[in-house]
Amino acid sequence: MPGSSHEVDPSFMDALPLNIREPALDLIRFSSLKDMLEMRVEAPDAFLQDKYELSTEQWNVILNAVILTKISYFHIEKTFPNRYIDKLFEIAAFAYDMQGKNVGELYQALINEHPQMADWIKRALIVKQQNLKMAQART
Repeated sequence: MPGSSHEVDPSFMDALPLNIREPALDLIRFSSLKDMLEMRVEAPDAFLQDKYELSTEQWNVILNAVILTKISYFHIEKTFPNRYIDKLFEIAAFAYDMQGKNVGELYQALINEHPQMADWIKRALIVKQQNLKMAQART
């Protein structure tokens, strides 16, 4: 995992086969979450495809891992908007191949192999609840 002062979940990158870690590291270092999502939906840009001759399946595995890792970069604190938290949950479910599942199901699926990400989800849910309580107190 690249050096960082962020508390990130390295388990998704660590699970990648060695032969596809280099393109994953390039993506983590140089791409935004938005860029990664666009590549996952469409395809990596021509530069990356030329630099790394990988199958569509390999790119999807890489992109799912880097998307989940990048999500773990977000430090969710009070006042982080709930709609953004929900969008991050939605993106995580997409990248973990659990589209349409609720966050509780995602949490349960992650807890054994990716406990750090499961903790991230738990913290984000707590922040969501705190935000709702603050909003109710204002009204």
